[in-house]
Amino acid sequence: MADSMGFAPDAAVRFRDFPIGCIGAGFIMADVHLMAYQRAGFPVAAIASRTQGKAEAVAARWGIRQVHATPEDLIADPAVAILDIAYPPDRQPDLIRLACAQPHIRGILAQKPLAMDYAAAHATVEACEAAGKLLSVNQNMRFDQSIRVLKQLLDRSALGTPVLATIEMRAIPHWQPFLADYDRLTLLNMSIHHL
Repeated sequence: MADSMGFAPDAAVRFRDFPIGCIGAGFIMADVHLMAYQRAGFPVAAIASRTQGKAEAVAARWGIRQVHATPEDLIADPAVAILDIAYPPDRQPDLIRLACAQPHIRGILAQKPLAMDYAAAHATVEACEAAGKLLSVNQNMRFDQSIRVLKQLLDRSALGTPVLATIEMRAIPHWQPFLADYDRLTLLNMSIHHL
């Protein structure tokens, strides 16, 4: 293994025991999250999506035994301890509030943005806190190795005092149909990755 030069590019995995229920069967869930869970040895117990056929196809691909007809059915499944929600942000807060009422749900991983506006996001966080549920928002760049090491460099003042930071992104976005109704597309779909 290469010398890490005193940096911690990967967060330590503390538990692998809690079964995950996945809500959503699009690109991020099917090609990113489920691959990561498999590689890390995290158990995925169930999946549901807006389209049951798509959830069934993703379940077959990744060996997920339980496909629920609706996200609500998955949330009610006592075999699920952790929720991974990769769903449109206008529908995500309602699913999270429903999960807060379930005693078997221990934690929730939600996609960014958490909600369509600050008030809805804040209310969602408060609901999780009141229910004693751990909520994490998947700011994917936050846990990227390069970003983690950059943060450590900044904390050590190894780069001096930052005076300006810019981000330039060159990518082909995945334009999902639900995005057509959003009035702040850049912030809600692309820029949110880097905040």
